[in-house]
Amino acid sequence: MKHLLLGLTIGAALALPAISRAHHSAAVLYLLDQQITVEGTVKSFTLGNPHARIFMIVTAADGTSTEWMAEGGSRTIMLRSGWTGEEVKPGDAIKIIGNPSRDGSNVIHWQRLVLPDGQELWGEDVPDEATLEELRQRRR
Repeated sequence: MKHLLLGLTIGAALALPAISRAHHSAAVLYLLDQQITVEGTVKSFTLGNPHARIFMIVTAADGTSTEWMAEGGSRTIMLRSGWTGEEVKPGDAIKIIGNPSRDGSNVIHWQRLVLPDGQELWGEDVPDEATLEELRQRRR
């Protein structure tokens, strides 16, 4: 019985880092106090778990191209916000506004997505700017 209890305890201790990594705050991976804008052409889009992802090709002023990944909210949150998975298509020229990665890689935590027609969509469960301002006013 002691060996079984010891084995279960060790197993739980070894699994804990994997569990805590699977459920992370955006602040662990992204600089939430900074905002950048990335413009490029959609390579692929998945409205999946654990997060929606847009892979895009970004062309610099010197003509060099790099691949970026934009990470949005969870599938469930985005579906509740009206996303269908048909909003973004390969070849679309889009703009992503969000937080840069902490490690300097070509990854952005997307807050807003600007579609080719100018429509703006949120990538997280975040209210529109007018609602955010109203919430800010309530706190004062």
